[in-house]
Amino acid sequence: MKKRSLPTIVLLVLVALVLAACGGGDFASDAEPERARPAPDSAPAASEPEAPSNEIFQEAGDAGPSSDFLFPILTPGDAGDRRLVYTLNARLQTTDFSGGMLTLNEAVRAAGGYTVHADVHGSDLHRETERSGNFRFRVPTEELGPLIIVLENNFNILSLQQEMVEVTTEYRDTTWDLDDLREEEAQLQEALETAEGDAYAWTADRLREVQRAIRELTAAQAELLDDVVYSTVDIQLFEAFVPEDVPPSMWGPVIVIIGALVLVGIIVIFVLLAKRSSKNEDTPA
Repeated sequence: MKKRSLPTIVLLVLVALVLAACGGGDFASDAEPERARPAPDSAPAASEPEAPSNEIFQEAGDAGPSSDFLFPILTPGDAGDRRLVYTLNARLQTTDFSGGMLTLNEAVRAAGGYTVHADVHGSDLHRETERSGNFRFRVPTEELGPLIIVLENNFNILSLQQEMVEVTTEYRDTTWDLDDLREEEAQLQEALETAEGDAYAWTADRLREVQRAIRELTAAQAELLDDVVYSTVDIQLFEAFVPEDVPPSMWGPVIVIIGALVLVGIIVIFVLLAKRSSKNEDTPA
């Protein structure tokens, strides 16, 4: 019995080692795959949406009207006598950075807008970094709603802020001041025709001051009207990387096969040892 117990103990120990090796192989095959490159520095915080999947950015151009980020807008035609200035700030994410810039430019051009400022940062050859860009566009307020729909249908929106400032009072006051100055200008021009001496010099100086004020107020009024007709759109565009499917590791199956072969070898050795032990016991002293 003592001679037979030794092979049994050896077998059990070796089986335990093989099972442990197989378990280690499974663990290696299920290990967490290499993480994708991190999102940009100004990527969404914990309260913002997570990095999107590829489906968000593919074939989104034909999607229907937006309902999540489209807020009511009073266009100049709808506002009547009111003068409203709109600004839009958006932080966008895309997996196709070059295509995203092209989409932005085409959307702004199609809306009748133009680019005021563009600042694009490329990737670094020495370390893995994502591309990003800061853009300022001027877009007709009439087209601001359709532009927001284009943004939602073609990008992942990290944040979007829309602001309206009413400048009706400022525009009205400027208009009244211009009316008063033009009336005074007409009076001064009429007085200048008959003025002589010091009166002529004073009238001419005052006329120049009035005309300068008219030019300044006219420019200010034109700027107000331009802000009403054209909304300012500030956009931050970030490149995002979607993790690719990592193929399962081949080491797990290989280790399992090796472990099975080792187990079979151990069983064969155990059988041979058992037969040898049995023969030794049956041999007479």
